[in-house]
Amino acid sequence: MIPLLLVARLLGVPQQVLIATPRGQVSVPVVNDHGAAAVAGVLLAQPLGLSQSLDGSTLRVTLNEQVFEFDIGSPFVRYAGAAYPLVGAPYVARDTIFLPLQWLTGHVPRLLGSRYHWDPWLSRLDEVPPPTPLVTRPATTIPPAATPNPMTGLRLTHTVVVDPGHGGIDPGNPGMYFPRGLTEKDITLGIGRLLRTELQRRGLSVVLTRATDTLIDLAGRPTFCRADCDLFVSIHVNSMPPGRRQTQVNGVETYFVSDAKTEDQKRVAEMENDALRFETDASSQSSGPLGFILNDLQLNEYLRESARLAELVQGKVAAIHPGEDRGVQQGPFLVLAAARRPAILVETGFATNPRDGAFLASAQGQQRIASTIADGIVAYLVEFERKLAIGTGGGR
Repeated sequence: MIPLLLVARLLGVPQQVLIATPRGQVSVPVVNDHGAAAVAGVLLAQPLGLSQSLDGSTLRVTLNEQVFEFDIGSPFVRYAGAAYPLVGAPYVARDTIFLPLQWLTGHVPRLLGSRYHWDPWLSRLDEVPPPTPLVTRPATTIPPAATPNPMTGLRLTHTVVVDPGHGGIDPGNPGMYFPRGLTEKDITLGIGRLLRTELQRRGLSVVLTRATDTLIDLAGRPTFCRADCDLFVSIHVNSMPPGRRQTQVNGVETYFVSDAKTEDQKRVAEMENDALRFETDASSQSSGPLGFILNDLQLNEYLRESARLAELVQGKVAAIHPGEDRGVQQGPFLVLAAARRPAILVETGFATNPRDGAFLASAQGQQRIASTIADGIVAYLVEFERKLAIGTGGGR
């Protein structure tokens, strides 16, 4: 029998694309859900340095400083004032933008031929290094890759997954003191988008688990944090149950995944894990008790790092928050359990407190929270790079 992979190649539709660059090799899966081969744009960000922005139905993709413009659902791509036909159209599925494979393997090598070469037999896209300058670089000059970012001091490329909690049919907590009928899902999405902007402004790569009002399964959110992800940060809004303390309790607290030690920690974990009831996939409900989390040695590897990340983020946000500094907490959060990277959950304030609610619902409040979370993330990554340099003999 002819192997399936060979059949796919003979038909011109590979099962995956190998992207080879001077920075390494990455395999990107090919999907065919909408009748034409496509690849997820987010999976091209790290290997190719590709960036994308969606404005309404207009999608702009930047590759090697060249801009390609698409319209979602339209089988054409515009480049340098000309339009080129496509076999399939770009589309959005579960908050992920999918780009036609033909664009990546046909138009890119043809229009940017000096930088990219496509081998159909090997299903391989090669990035060709730019010509070496004739001027010899002095031996004492720091290589460009090691030059620190002037804003952050970071020397390496980092990717952060930002997870705006809840969404779609899951509103989160109802927002007792949010105006105009806003709920937790609206606040977390607003802060998540602003956090993405703040991190990108600091030179980091960012992936949002959701960029619109849609439901992403709890167990599915950490899967956005794969091999190229450094950190996972989930954004939420706290609330208190009815009682005399309901409107009095206020402030910000940051969690990492571990066993809950207090009744308050158990309450918050149960509240956030309750989002499972909105999920229709039976497989997401079959995990049983969350105690298995603590027995996962691969996860335990990141507990200390998660605790340190939580400490730095908590300190930054608490400094600008109108409520109390409720400190670093821990609990068995399903959304953090499978990240396999340092992961935290920020409870940005209490929707049941009038002052917190007004702060979280304001543009200024959301911006200040996003900016300070970004500051905490950068502080953690600076520490991480310093440890890495010392561990590899690069420290002083």
